[in-house]
Amino acid sequence: MKGNTILLSVLFFIFSCQSAEVEDPNFIGRDKEKYISAKEKDSKTLLKEILEKQTDFSGFKSDFSMQIQTFVPKKDNLHLDGKVFFSKDTKQIKIQLMDSFFGMIFTELIADPNQIQIKPTNTKEVQTLPMGDILIQDPNTGKKFAVPFPVIYEYLTGSYITEIQNPKAKFNTKDARIILSKPDGEYEYFFKDGNLDRLELSSAKRGLKAIAIVKTKPEQIHPPKEITTKVISLDTEKENVLILIKLKKSQMTEPQANTFRF
Repeated sequence: MKGNTILLSVLFFIFSCQSAEVEDPNFIGRDKEKYISAKEKDSKTLLKEILEKQTDFSGFKSDFSMQIQTFVPKKDNLHLDGKVFFSKDTKQIKIQLMDSFFGMIFTELIADPNQIQIKPTNTKEVQTLPMGDILIQDPNTGKKFAVPFPVIYEYLTGSYITEIQNPKAKFNTKDARIILSKPDGEYEYFFKDGNLDRLELSSAKRGLKAIAIVKTKPEQIHPPKEITTKVISLDTEKENVLILIKLKKSQMTEPQANTFRF
């Protein structure tokens, strides 16, 4: 994969096991219909309707489980647990990754809209890189696969609300779709009943395209109940990985400032 990446070497604490299949979403892709500018009346109407229905993206903390389904060189399932914290005030997110068996934290990650910092707990070294992909290494095969972290970050933090208000965004008002070209790729936001239903990314620079979809409860849009992410290589058009994140025990609270330190 191309572009800025961060390597998470989960060499000891991820366990492979048989489990249920992760839902495999289809990639819709850009519509052939003409997209209109954000200045058009219909675009402003759609944006207003979306903004009026948005929830309050308050701070929260939550436990989560993650299932990673790989396909090359063989089909396999990896599992880990973790905790996630989000600050409404600073737009920072902290993720602690831990093994499912012992509950030991092996990696911590802190991100804001511009960068990701990562620190394995067995070292004092902290890597700081621009917001981008995370490379996860399968401990059994050594294969590395990219996780498009920006699409997960936007769902967990609600930062897509800022993205769709960019004056450079283009609108497909017929299907409630908004597309934004950014330096690292083309992001398209699909809305249903005013809420973000799907986010698709196509990035020639990073050599991938990705899908992220959510399941939520009517009474709790934020944080989402589940996020399913699919990554496909542009060169082969074959899926590299499916990732299912399930949030549980979510508490709506603003984490203390010292939470976002290593």
